[in-house]
Amino acid sequence: MIKLKLSISIFSCLFISLLNAQVDFNNYTTVLSKGKIPEDFTKQTFTKVKEDIEKGKEELNQTQERIFFEGINYAIDEILHSGQVIYGDEMTNYISEVADHLLRNDSDLRSKLRFYVIKSNTANAFSTDQGIVFVTTGLLSQLTSEAQIAYVLAHEISHYTEKHVVETFDYKTRGYRQNDRIASLSQYSKDKEFEADKLGVKLYHDAGYSEEEIISTFDVLMYSYLPFDEVIFPMSYFNKDGFYVPNSLFPTKKYEIQAVEDYDDANSSHPNIKKRKEAAEIEIGTYSNWTDATQILGEDRFKKIRNIARFESVRNDIIDNQYGNALYSIFILEKDFPNSMYLKRMKAQTWMNLMLYKSENKSSQTIQKTSELEGESATLHYFLKKLSKEGLMSLALRQVYDLYKANSEDEEIKAIYNKFVKDLAANSTFKLEKLSKKSFNDAAQDFLKTSKDTIKPIEKDTVVKTSKYDKIKSKKNADNPSNFDSSKFFLYGLNDILEDKAFADLYTENKAEFDKLEKEKEEYNALTKKEKKEYDKEHQNATESLGIKELIVVEPMVLSYKHGEVDNIKSEKLESDFSEAIENSAELAGIKTYSVDSRTLSSKGTQGYNERSILINMLNQIAQEEDINIFPVDYQLLHQISEDYGTSKVMFSLVEHEYSANISASGVLSSIIIYPILFIYVPVGILSGSNTEMNMLILDLESGKIENGVSYYFKDAPKKLQLGAHMYDIFKSLSKTN
Repeated sequence: MIKLKLSISIFSCLFISLLNAQVDFNNYTTVLSKGKIPEDFTKQTFTKVKEDIEKGKEELNQTQERIFFEGINYAIDEILHSGQVIYGDEMTNYISEVADHLLRNDSDLRSKLRFYVIKSNTANAFSTDQGIVFVTTGLLSQLTSEAQIAYVLAHEISHYTEKHVVETFDYKTRGYRQNDRIASLSQYSKDKEFEADKLGVKLYHDAGYSEEEIISTFDVLMYSYLPFDEVIFPMSYFNKDGFYVPNSLFPTKKYEIQAVEDYDDANSSHPNIKKRKEAAEIEIGTYSNWTDATQILGEDRFKKIRNIARFESVRNDIIDNQYGNALYSIFILEKDFPNSMYLKRMKAQTWMNLMLYKSENKSSQTIQKTSELEGESATLHYFLKKLSKEGLMSLALRQVYDLYKANSEDEEIKAIYNKFVKDLAANSTFKLEKLSKKSFNDAAQDFLKTSKDTIKPIEKDTVVKTSKYDKIKSKKNADNPSNFDSSKFFLYGLNDILEDKAFADLYTENKAEFDKLEKEKEEYNALTKKEKKEYDKEHQNATESLGIKELIVVEPMVLSYKHGEVDNIKSEKLESDFSEAIENSAELAGIKTYSVDSRTLSSKGTQGYNERSILINMLNQIAQEEDINIFPVDYQLLHQISEDYGTSKVMFSLVEHEYSANISASGVLSSIIIYPILFIYVPVGILSGSNTEMNMLILDLESGKIENGVSYYFKDAPKKLQLGAHMYDIFKSLSKTN
């Protein structure tokens, strides 16, 4: 028996080692779900609601049950299908194993719980009435030991066993920003928090973890809004090979961390950290036989899981367009992983997108406000905020160019570089001819030498007469030593790039294309009103006629409102009708569609789930700022989807229907819409306050561009055949060729 146990233990260790070996941070890719797809993701929400109502809830009456089960199931499923939740991966498996250890003596309770990870930098964990426990990558990236994870899980499991979840959810969360919703899903009363802490201590103690880690967990939670580490950001970080950034662009003071334990919690649902610590210490004192165990599953494994979460935090920030945070996280991680191609790609992406935001005067959306600056990361945020447009563009060019030259064989970095040069050439602020052909150091030395020379007396006969225009040109010439200005660092240190013929050719080619478009705009503005109208009509037809024969259709969404609130049940049923209308209309219009939809996950399984998540994340990234053509974070995965389906065209769609008794109309609307193959739809009905808006968006996976957008508005309910008629018109237009 002893030999058998030893063999099992050795096998287990080998298995874990093999599992860990699969994570190569130098060639890292974002974590995807693995294995069989759980029923939580495949079962329709209205079915879950029906099943829960049949089971009932003792503490609620019939009306409250309906409201509670509908609200909680739709809130949970919106999280599950947000594109951020993963299952069967290394992080989720690790959390599940910690839970296995916590509940090793309660198999019945363990069988009722499921654990999933959310890719979100909001540090949080929360449980649901259905037995689902969510943990964010943001929280995993912050914790310092397995024992801290165990205490967080023990706390959430206690919320579940004590049925605290009844008051957890705000049922009106649909439509909120995802991270805001995640942050709000642990709202308990102070009494419930203290109770979960108390019961969590017992569960944690019985599992054999160290008492010291409980109190330190509260410290982690208090500072979890900060980056996952506090590392001094050096002012010399960007100085390289003659490119010098002056210290005057960096803050002269330290930004203190503002968080305190004993904050005023009078108007908060949560007790402050100081009170929770004190209550926990009292509870800790009631137990004896504490151990010093902090890493029962192994320290190396914990650190690997935490590093995965930290790598994911970079991607999360890029999707949320938080580029200052992304750069600081990359700065921390590249110390331990200097050869990580993933970090290099993310860095190139970040500078690419940051340049685009800066050029549109929207960079304040991507870095922290001065009033929010705290800790060591404040240095970087302050610097990015202080940079001028020209300064940031030059620095971004320096960064992206160097990454490309060192990794020119990497397809993603090459794509970023090509797009960067194209966007740079189209930017009126950046002018290549203004740059000096000297490095910063050489220009500074020439300036000092010239300054010394000017002190010497000048012979009268040696004075050269210079014209006014030559003097003006001389003042604008960065290569003139007397014009050197250290505050204009961006004019220097790019000399090697200017001498690169391949760069010059690429820039010139894109600049010529941009100038051509600008000339066309000028010619358009010179047209008469009638000529503009004719041009617009012709241009519109050209824009809509994309010649699409195949199309990836990502889960159509329907929001049906009644009295200003979403009717979840009706919305879900209308989504099924809309999906069917799209499929039938596309077929009639001669377009082959591939559905990537949560309703088809039972047949498509995990591959379909991952594809849907990747595409929705792309939409979320673009939706942050529709007017800026950012670089998609999952470039390689999107390219793979395009290859697998044989098309790069993707359609996202949304139907919003509102019914309001306050809106009335007189008369009867009668019309006939001819639908191909003898389908005839006659929308005859009295207008009773129904307003419907359809919105379609066509994106290209290869370029990341929005190629087309269509909106329809009609004063009627969204019936299947009417939706189909409008969709047919859209598909016929999209299938045309110029």
